[in-house]
Amino acid sequence: MASTANNTANVSTGKGVAGGCMYVAPVGTTLPTGISSTLDPAFLNMGYLGDDGIVFADSADVETYQDMNGDTIDTGAGAVEKTSTVTLREIKKDTLAFVRGSANVTDADGLITAKDTGPSDDNWSVVWELLLKNGRKWRRVAESVKLGELDDMTIVYNELVGRAVSVNVAKGTTTGAYYVDYIESTETEATE
Repeated sequence: MASTANNTANVSTGKGVAGGCMYVAPVGTTLPTGISSTLDPAFLNMGYLGDDGIVFADSADVETYQDMNGDTIDTGAGAVEKTSTVTLREIKKDTLAFVRGSANVTDADGLITAKDTGPSDDNWSVVWELLLKNGRKWRRVAESVKLGELDDMTIVYNELVGRAVSVNVAKGTTTGAYYVDYIESTETEATE
Protein backbone atom coordinates (compact mmCIF):
# COMPACT_ATOMS: atom_id res chain seq x y z
CA MET A 1 0.00 0.00 0.00
CA ALA A 2 1.53 3.31 -1.11
CA SER A 3 1.01 6.01 1.48
CA THR A 4 2.85 8.71 3.35
CA ALA A 5 4.14 8.21 6.87
CA ASN A 6 2.46 9.79 9.89
CA ASN A 7 3.46 13.45 10.14
CA THR A 8 2.88 15.72 13.13
CA ALA A 9 2.84 18.68 10.71
CA ASN A 10 -0.62 17.43 9.66
CA VAL A 11 -1.97 17.57 13.24
CA SER A 12 -3.04 21.03 14.31
CA THR A 13 -5.21 23.35 16.27
CA GLY A 14 -7.02 25.96 14.21
CA LYS A 15 -7.71 29.65 14.45
CA GLY A 16 -8.87 32.55 12.33
CA VAL A 17 -6.62 34.93 10.45
CA ALA A 18 -6.02 38.10 12.46
CA GLY A 19 -7.87 41.05 10.99
CA GLY A 20 -10.74 39.02 9.58
CA CYS A 21 -11.59 35.37 9.21
CA MET A 22 -15.22 35.31 8.02
CA TYR A 23 -16.35 37.17 4.92
CA VAL A 24 -19.78 37.20 3.27
CA ALA A 25 -20.95 38.47 -0.12
CA PRO A 26 -24.14 38.13 -2.16
CA VAL A 27 -24.39 34.85 -4.09
CA GLY A 28 -23.00 35.40 -7.58
CA THR A 29 -19.94 37.31 -6.34
CA THR A 30 -16.70 35.97 -7.84
CA LEU A 31 -15.38 33.27 -5.54
CA PRO A 32 -11.70 32.80 -4.72
CA THR A 33 -10.11 29.85 -6.51
CA GLY A 34 -7.04 29.29 -4.38
CA ILE A 35 -5.41 29.86 -1.04
CA SER A 36 -3.97 33.30 -1.75
CA SER A 37 -6.18 34.85 -4.43
CA THR A 38 -7.55 38.26 -3.45
CA LEU A 39 -11.16 38.35 -2.29
CA ASP A 40 -13.67 40.27 -4.40
CA PRO A 41 -14.33 43.67 -2.75
CA ALA A 42 -18.01 42.67 -2.33
CA PHE A 43 -16.99 40.32 0.52
CA LEU A 44 -17.78 41.95 3.88
CA ASN A 45 -15.68 41.24 6.97
CA MET A 46 -17.87 39.93 9.81
CA GLY A 47 -15.33 41.20 12.34
CA TYR A 48 -14.52 39.59 15.65
CA LEU A 49 -16.02 36.16 16.26
CA GLY A 50 -16.75 34.52 19.61
CA ASP A 51 -14.15 32.47 21.45
CA ASP A 52 -16.17 29.30 20.90
CA GLY A 53 -14.85 29.32 17.32
CA ILE A 54 -16.63 28.11 14.20
CA VAL A 55 -18.65 24.90 14.28
CA PHE A 56 -19.14 23.04 11.00
CA ALA A 57 -21.84 20.37 11.37
CA ASP A 58 -22.81 17.62 8.93
CA SER A 59 -25.73 15.26 9.08
CA ALA A 60 -27.25 12.81 6.65
CA ASP A 61 -30.31 10.63 6.81
CA VAL A 62 -30.16 7.00 5.82
CA GLU A 63 -33.26 5.51 4.26
CA THR A 64 -33.92 1.92 5.29
CA TYR A 65 -36.10 -0.27 3.10
CA GLN A 66 -37.87 -3.35 4.36
CA ASP A 67 -39.73 -6.17 2.72
CA MET A 68 -43.30 -7.06 3.63
CA ASN A 69 -42.04 -8.99 6.68
CA GLY A 70 -40.18 -5.99 8.11
CA ASP A 71 -36.73 -7.35 7.27
CA THR A 72 -34.21 -4.73 6.12
CA ILE A 73 -33.31 -5.46 2.53
CA ASP A 74 -31.48 -2.28 1.48
CA THR A 75 -30.40 1.17 2.57
CA GLY A 76 -30.01 4.37 0.62
CA ALA A 77 -28.81 7.90 1.08
CA GLY A 78 -31.36 10.42 2.31
CA ALA A 79 -31.24 14.16 2.96
CA VAL A 80 -27.92 15.90 3.64
CA GLU A 81 -27.70 18.93 5.94
CA LYS A 82 -24.61 21.06 6.40
CA THR A 83 -24.49 24.02 8.76
CA SER A 84 -21.97 26.44 10.19
CA THR A 85 -22.40 28.25 13.51
CA VAL A 86 -20.44 31.22 14.80
CA THR A 87 -20.95 34.02 17.32
CA LEU A 88 -20.78 37.48 15.73
CA ARG A 89 -19.26 39.97 18.22
CA GLU A 90 -19.22 43.25 16.29
CA ILE A 91 -22.27 45.49 16.09
CA LYS A 92 -21.87 47.18 12.71
CA LYS A 93 -23.64 47.60 9.40
CA ASP A 94 -22.06 44.56 7.71
CA THR A 95 -22.91 42.04 10.47
CA LEU A 96 -26.42 43.46 10.88
CA ALA A 97 -26.98 43.28 7.10
CA PHE A 98 -25.94 39.62 7.16
CA VAL A 99 -28.41 38.83 9.95
CA ARG A 100 -31.30 41.13 9.03
CA GLY A 101 -30.97 41.29 5.25
CA SER A 102 -28.97 43.83 3.27
CA ALA A 103 -32.08 45.84 2.28
CA ASN A 104 -32.98 46.33 5.97
CA VAL A 105 -29.79 48.03 7.16
CA THR A 106 -28.35 51.47 6.44
CA ASP A 107 -25.48 53.48 7.89
CA ALA A 108 -25.77 57.21 7.16
CA ASP A 109 -24.96 60.41 9.01
CA GLY A 110 -23.47 58.56 11.98
CA LEU A 111 -26.51 56.33 12.56
CA ILE A 112 -27.04 52.66 11.80
CA THR A 113 -30.68 51.80 11.18
CA ALA A 114 -31.45 48.08 11.23
CA LYS A 115 -35.01 46.89 10.67
CA ASP A 116 -36.04 43.47 11.99
CA THR A 117 -38.57 42.27 9.41
CA GLY A 118 -38.27 38.58 10.22
CA PRO A 119 -36.10 35.92 8.64
CA SER A 120 -33.79 37.18 5.89
CA ASP A 121 -34.19 35.69 2.41
CA ASP A 122 -30.74 36.82 1.28
CA ASN A 123 -28.42 34.19 -0.20
CA TRP A 124 -24.75 34.63 0.62
CA SER A 125 -21.38 33.19 -0.25
CA VAL A 126 -19.00 32.79 2.70
CA VAL A 127 -15.22 32.58 2.89
CA TRP A 128 -13.48 31.55 6.11
CA GLU A 129 -9.79 32.46 6.38
CA LEU A 130 -8.19 30.03 8.82
CA LEU A 131 -4.74 29.08 10.07
CA LEU A 132 -3.33 25.78 11.19
CA LYS A 133 -0.12 25.47 13.22
CA ASN A 134 3.10 26.94 11.80
CA GLY A 135 1.05 29.53 9.86
CA ARG A 136 -0.32 26.94 7.43
CA LYS A 137 -3.22 28.56 5.55
CA TRP A 138 -6.69 27.08 5.13
CA ARG A 139 -9.43 28.80 3.15
CA ARG A 140 -12.95 27.31 3.20
CA VAL A 141 -15.48 28.59 0.64
CA ALA A 142 -19.24 28.02 0.68
CA GLU A 143 -20.87 29.23 -2.54
CA SER A 144 -24.45 29.39 -1.24
CA VAL A 145 -25.72 29.80 2.33
CA LYS A 146 -28.86 31.13 3.95
CA LEU A 147 -29.19 32.37 7.48
CA GLY A 148 -30.58 29.64 9.70
CA GLU A 149 -31.06 29.67 13.44
CA LEU A 150 -30.40 32.78 15.52
CA ASP A 151 -29.42 32.25 19.15
CA ASP A 152 -30.65 34.49 21.93
CA MET A 153 -28.86 37.82 22.37
CA THR A 154 -28.07 38.65 25.98
CA ILE A 155 -27.04 42.15 26.99
CA VAL A 156 -25.48 42.32 30.44
CA TYR A 157 -22.68 44.40 31.98
CA ASN A 158 -20.17 41.55 32.43
CA GLU A 159 -20.35 39.82 29.02
CA LEU A 160 -19.65 40.88 25.47
CA VAL A 161 -22.71 41.43 23.34
CA GLY A 162 -22.94 38.87 20.58
CA ARG A 163 -25.27 36.54 18.80
CA ALA A 164 -24.64 32.99 17.64
CA VAL A 165 -25.89 32.51 14.10
CA SER A 166 -26.15 29.36 12.03
CA VAL A 167 -26.11 29.23 8.27
CA ASN A 168 -27.53 26.43 6.15
CA VAL A 169 -25.14 25.49 3.38
CA ALA A 170 -26.49 24.46 -0.02
CA LYS A 171 -24.57 22.70 -2.78
CA GLY A 172 -23.19 25.38 -5.08
CA THR A 173 -24.29 25.49 -8.70
CA THR A 174 -20.89 26.73 -9.89
CA THR A 175 -18.62 24.63 -7.65
CA GLY A 176 -20.89 21.58 -7.41
CA ALA A 177 -19.87 21.33 -3.76
CA TYR A 178 -21.09 22.39 -0.34
CA TYR A 179 -17.59 23.57 0.57
CA VAL A 180 -14.36 23.95 -1.32
CA ASP A 181 -11.30 23.81 0.94
CA TYR A 182 -7.90 25.19 -0.05
CA ILE A 183 -5.24 24.01 2.41
CA GLU A 184 -1.50 24.51 2.18
CA SER A 185 0.09 21.09 1.73
CA THR A 186 2.85 19.63 3.87
CA GLU A 187 3.69 17.09 1.15
CA THR A 188 4.05 19.05 -2.08
CA GLU A 189 5.64 22.40 -2.92
CA ALA A 190 3.64 25.39 -4.15
CA THR A 191 4.12 26.25 -7.83
CA GLU A 192 2.51 29.72 -7.65
